[in-house]
Amino acid sequence: MPSDPVPLDPGHDDPGAGRCLTEHVSMLAGEAFRAWPRCTHPAVAALATQVDDHCSPKGRTALLRRAEALVLADSDDPALTWRLVGVAAETVLIRRPGERVATRRLARARRHQRVRSAVVPRALVHRLPRWVRAARSLAALDELVAALHHVVAVSGPPSSPERDIVLVALLDAALDEVLDEGRPVPTPSPARLETAA
Repeated sequence: MPSDPVPLDPGHDDPGAGRCLTEHVSMLAGEAFRAWPRCTHPAVAALATQVDDHCSPKGRTALLRRAEALVLADSDDPALTWRLVGVAAETVLIRRPGERVATRRLARARRHQRVRSAVVPRALVHRLPRWVRAARSLAALDELVAALHHVVAVSGPPSSPERDIVLVALLDAALDEVLDEGRPVPTPSPARLETAA
């Protein structure tokens, strides 16, 4: 299990040539070298990969400190991908209060969270095979990718410290969503979003 801080650098065939964030996570978890670690929920891995791809080299150094949390970032929640869409939409609204696309995306994410959570009771979700849980949760993956691109568009110029700060904070918020699943998550009010900007 590698514990040495390896500079993150996307796009490799083997660990000796470098590794991206999720490849590093797979190695930390003792898995085969791959960009989609089984220990991390696929939607969280997709978010982490996008954040890694859009960070500067200095930002990637900050991402390395999140690798151990990503090893633990799995979930049975069928609404997780929609929760992450909501986190990304809130990130846009903090930077651009009242932005129409992000406001609609946040409302859609909240609606889908309620529906997905009501369809299969939480007590029964763990009995479903992993591939069924992942497929149910990944139905919103295209919406998550669009939300992430929206965050990138409002987060500052490429390779800027400003963009790195926004993207690392987004990954931290996503990790909080997954790692704090046992506790109720407060829903920010529109007034709170406006004061945070």
